[in-house]
Amino acid sequence: MDDKSKRYRTEILKILRDSGKPLGSTKITELLSVSGIETNERTVRFHLQKLDDDGMTRKISKRVGREITPAGLSELEGVNILGRLGFIVSKIDGLSYNMGFDPVKREGLIVLNVSLIPVEQFETALEEILMAFRAGLGMGRLALLRGPGEKIGNMIVPSNMVGFGTVCSVTLNGLLLKEGIPVASRYGSLLRMEGGRPVCFTELVDYLGTTLDPLEMFLRAGMTSVGKASRGQSGVVGASFREIPIVAGGRLEAVRRKLDILGLSGILAVGKPNQPLLNVSVDEGMIGMAVVGGLNPVAAAHEAGVDTINAALHCLAPYEALEGFENLRTRFRNLVK
Repeated sequence: MDDKSKRYRTEILKILRDSGKPLGSTKITELLSVSGIETNERTVRFHLQKLDDDGMTRKISKRVGREITPAGLSELEGVNILGRLGFIVSKIDGLSYNMGFDPVKREGLIVLNVSLIPVEQFETALEEILMAFRAGLGMGRLALLRGPGEKIGNMIVPSNMVGFGTVCSVTLNGLLLKEGIPVASRYGSLLRMEGGRPVCFTELVDYLGTTLDPLEMFLRAGMTSVGKASRGQSGVVGASFREIPIVAGGRLEAVRRKLDILGLSGILAVGKPNQPLLNVSVDEGMIGMAVVGGLNPVAAAHEAGVDTINAALHCLAPYEALEGFENLRTRFRNLVK
């Protein structure tokens, strides 16, 4: 079996596992597109038949689709798990290096997370999304909205869905690199907020020790309470912990001001040299930073019962295509006219 076929097989099994219910080839094809795999239904049906033959999936009916079997779950548990450790760090570094954003001209590529939300649920989602942005719990003030059939990155938004792009916090890495400040991405985390202020980290996942994006994982597990935090209550939000060298600390405040002007601010707290930040220690010669998670507005909608499909670190997209979150309601109404 060639590498391409192995990837199809693995990604189809992941989709069936994560859905928790049987799916047909049309839906699987759409979800593969969200993961950046462009294919067609015929190819998906071919691989599903092979998986059936190997006992990894089971066809319920033509209308209902297929479900993953215990053998399929076991297959996933053993899929090159050690080889994929550190993949997230590599992806972070690759995307931040390839951004090519010019903060003076205000043009170029930045990193986006992409979420899919059913059209009929988006009004409900929007209330939570706007509240999270107003509370400063999104990565800056910008977002991207696309309707069915439109494109975000290499993904075409499926029918009856809205494509919602949020600025990924990895964008900060690229911007700091452009200013000559190297960044070490240490942990994907959950951060407790009280009265709109960060208090302490409650969960940490080392990027080097995971094969999944931690914030996407926390959201799926229902571990956030962004809605509460955006209302000034005690709540837990997605965040990340990064480090910069002490020698670059003096330039950070100027960069933060630039980020705010660009609508890309997302630094919640900065530590002191060689000192722990919000109960997390730093390496010698470093300064810690707490950075807000770009998926937080979507997490707030998810907490309110809205169905979401999320892909963190999904793609590079033009900065100039994004707009202020204040325009999202008008943009959505124009999409569904």
